[in-house]
Amino acid sequence: MGETFTREKVARYAAEFSGTMFLIMFIKLAVVYDDYTTSLSIGLGLALLIYNYGYISGAHLNPAVTMAIIIRNVPDFPLSEKGQIVMYFVSQYTGAVFGGIMATLIGGDQSAAVFPTVFRSEEDLNNSDRLFQAFMGEIFFTYLLCTTVCHCATDKRQSGNQFYGLAIGLSLSLGCACLGPISGSCLNSAVWFGTVIPAIITDQVPYGLSDLWVYWAGTFIGGIVAGLWFNLLNGRESLGKPGVYGDGYRSDNREELQNLQEEDTEIE
Repeated sequence: MGETFTREKVARYAAEFSGTMFLIMFIKLAVVYDDYTTSLSIGLGLALLIYNYGYISGAHLNPAVTMAIIIRNVPDFPLSEKGQIVMYFVSQYTGAVFGGIMATLIGGDQSAAVFPTVFRSEEDLNNSDRLFQAFMGEIFFTYLLCTTVCHCATDKRQSGNQFYGLAIGLSLSLGCACLGPISGSCLNSAVWFGTVIPAIITDQVPYGLSDLWVYWAGTFIGGIVAGLWFNLLNGRESLGKPGVYGDGYRSDNREELQNLQEEDTEIE
C-alpha cells in the first residue's frame, strides 16, 4: 500500500485526474460552442494535455490506453504494480465525472446534455445495424488511438521525439470527424461516464442508455487489440533491449540472431 501512494505516484494520479477532467470539459463545451472545428479543438486539446502531463504520468487519460500499456508491460508502467494500475483507472473515472460537472456549471444545460449516443431518434432504438456500425467504429478508432500511443509514446526506438502528443491528438480528431455522426466518437469509457452523469442529473437522456455496451466493450476491445498486436509485431527492441534493429545495434551473426528470437518467444 505504501508503494502505491508515494509522493511521485500521487502526482501521477493527480495528473490523470486533472488531464481527464479537462478533456471532458473540452468535449462538452466544444461540441456546444465550437461550430466549425470541433474535432480539431478536441484533438488539439488532448495534445495539449499530453504535453502538460505526459512527463509525469504518461498522460493516459483513457482506460483503453491504460489497458494497451498494461499489455505492453513497459518498464515505466509495469504490470507488477497493481495498486498503481487500479489508481490510474480510479483517477480517470473520477476526473471525468468532475470534469463533466464543471463543464455543466460553465456551459449550462446545453453542455450537460452532451454525451456519446447511438440513438438520435426513436427510430434508432430498434436499429441493430446502427448499433453494429457504432460498435465496429468504436473498436477500430480506439485501436487507432491506442496503437498511435504504443508507437509514438512507448517504443524506445522513438524515444525523445516531440511529435507524440500531436500525433495522438490528431488520431482523436480523425476519430471525431469520422465517427461523430455514427457513435459520437467516444473512444474512451471515461469520456462516456463523465459526460453522461450530468445528462442523467439534468434529466436529458431521452432515449435511454441501452447502447452503453458499445462504449465500454468497443473501447476496451480496441485498446486490448492494440496492445496485443503491437507486442506480436515488435520484439524486445521496442523496450530498448538489444535486438536486431534496436538502439543502433545490429547482429549479423545468424546464431546470435536465432538466440534472440528464441528469447523473444519465451518472453511471449
